[in-house]
Amino acid sequence: MKKDVIYVDIEDDITSIIDKVKAAEAQIVALVPPKRIGVLQSVVNLKLLQKAAKSAKKHVVLITNDQALTSLAAGVSMPIAKNLQSKPEIPQIAALDIDDEDVINGDELPVGDLASTAPSDKSSTDDFELPTPPPAKSNITPFAATAAKNAPKKGSKVPNFEIFRKKIFLIAGGAVLFVVFLVWAIFFAPHATVTITAKTNLVNVAQQLSLVPDGSLDVTQKVLPAVVQQTKKTNSVDFDATGKKEVGDKATGTVSFENSGGSSVSIPAGTQASSASGLVFVTNSAVTVPKATLTFGNECGPDHLCPGTATIGVTAEAPGTKYNGATGSVSGSFGGATGAFTGATSGGTDRTATVVSQSDIDKAKEQLASQDSEKIKKELKKQFKGDVIIIDESFKADTGTPVSTPGVGGEATRAKLTSETTYTLVAVNRAELKKVLNAYLKTQINESDQKIYADGDESANFSQFEPAGNNYTVRIQTDGSVGPKIDDAALKPQLVGKRAGEIQQLVDGVQGVEDVQTQFSPFWVTTAPDANKITIKFVLKNDD
Repeated sequence: MKKDVIYVDIEDDITSIIDKVKAAEAQIVALVPPKRIGVLQSVVNLKLLQKAAKSAKKHVVLITNDQALTSLAAGVSMPIAKNLQSKPEIPQIAALDIDDEDVINGDELPVGDLASTAPSDKSSTDDFELPTPPPAKSNITPFAATAAKNAPKKGSKVPNFEIFRKKIFLIAGGAVLFVVFLVWAIFFAPHATVTITAKTNLVNVAQQLSLVPDGSLDVTQKVLPAVVQQTKKTNSVDFDATGKKEVGDKATGTVSFENSGGSSVSIPAGTQASSASGLVFVTNSAVTVPKATLTFGNECGPDHLCPGTATIGVTAEAPGTKYNGATGSVSGSFGGATGAFTGATSGGTDRTATVVSQSDIDKAKEQLASQDSEKIKKELKKQFKGDVIIIDESFKADTGTPVSTPGVGGEATRAKLTSETTYTLVAVNRAELKKVLNAYLKTQINESDQKIYADGDESANFSQFEPAGNNYTVRIQTDGSVGPKIDDAALKPQLVGKRAGEIQQLVDGVQGVEDVQTQFSPFWVTTAPDANKITIKFVLKNDD
C-alpha cells in the first residue's frame, strides 16, 4: 500500500498534526516525531490523533524507537515502526482504559492560519502493510502501566492555563485603563466655558486703502501689501461669416492714348479710365505717350501734325459681367492725352462669396468677453495661500488684440477669433487689514474703559477698486464693535474654584455685561478648574 510521510516539528501542536494527517493523500500516514517527543507525550493527544485519523479514513503509523512513545502508542493501539522500511506492528500491550468523555474531538479544534506552512515530506514510493490489531488485553510494560495509572480519570478536568492567563491580562489591562481614566478625569478633563454677553456699539469704518504689490504695511498711511494672482488664457471663439463679396473675374481690354501736345505725357499705373457708361477701368502699368511730330506730307492731315500714341492694358476695378463689352473713348486724368478702347472689353464674370466682415469680428469679440470668467476666478482664488481676504471687485480680464482667421474680407463660412487674455485677482492679508482697522478704531474710542471686540474684517465690503500705476486703490466699508473693557486674561484667575452662580455674580458686576453663562465639562465638574482650562467667549449685542 502507498503511504505519506509527515515529519513532526518540535513546535507543532496537536491541531497542526491533525490538519497534516487529514491533508495527506494516501490512506496510510507515517508520522516521524522529533527526538524530543513533545506534543506526542500525551495519551490524550495520541487518542485525539487516532480518532481524527479514523474519521478521515486514515491509518497513522508512528516511526520511532523511543520506548516511552512506544508504550504510549500501545495504550491507544497505534501501530509503530522502527523506520520507514520496516513493517509496522502494534506492541503487545493492552489498550489504555480512557473514557471518551476525556477525549477532545480534533475535528472541532480550530486550525491556525499558519498550519499549512508546517514542514511536511510526503512520499508514496514505499510499500507499507498495516499490522493486525492485537487482542484486547495483553501484558503491559511497567512504563505503559504507569501511563495508564496517570491518565486522566473519568470526570477529571485539566486546567486551561491559556484562559487563566487571558483573564489575568484583561484584569490588569482594565486596572491600568481605570487608573488612566482617573488621571484624565482629575487632571486633564475638567474645563469651563464662560460666555459673556456684552453690550457693544457699532463704529462705522469708511476708508480709502492703498494696495502695493510686494509693499510694506504702513498703518498710519493705510498702505497694505497687495497679494496678486494672475493667469493667462488663450481663448478662442468660432463664429459665422456673414459678409458678401463679389469674387468673380475682372474684365480686361486695351486703351490707345494719343498726345497732340508738344511734350510727352506720362500716365502712371493704376490710372482710372472711365467708359462712356461710367464703368471704371485702371491701367495695368505705367506708360509714356510721346509728343506730336510735324511732317511735310499729307499722311497726318492738312496741318501736317502727327500725334504721339501709346497702347496700354486696362482691368476693371471690380469683377462682374457688366464690365464686358465696353468700347469707345475713355475719360480720365491723362495729362492732356486722349484715350479710347481698341476693342470691346471681355472676361468679366459674376460670383458672390461669403466673407468675414468687420461686424462679424465685433460680434465675436463680445462672445469672447462673455466666456466663463467665473470659472477662471475660482481657479485664481485657489492659488491664494494663508488667511487672506479676496477683493472680488479686483477681478479683471485684459484681452490682447484678437486675431481673426481668416481676416476681414477673407472668404469663409466659418471663422475663428483668438485672443490671449490676462486675468488678475487681488487680495489682502487678513491680519494686516485687522491692524489697519484696529488702528482706526482706537482713534474712535476711549481706551481706558472701552475695548475693541470686532475689527470688522469679517463684514468688510470693498468698492471703487482702481489701478494706480503699478499699485491699486480701494475703498473699504465695514463696522467695528466696541464695548466695555473686560480683561479676560486677568479675569480667569479670579474664576478658579468658583461655582457657576459665583462666576455669574462676579462677572455681572462689570459695567456693560448683560448676561453670563457658565458651562462645566465633563458632567462631574462643578467648579472652575485652573485658569489655563477656562475659556472665555464674548457674545456681542450691539446697542443700535
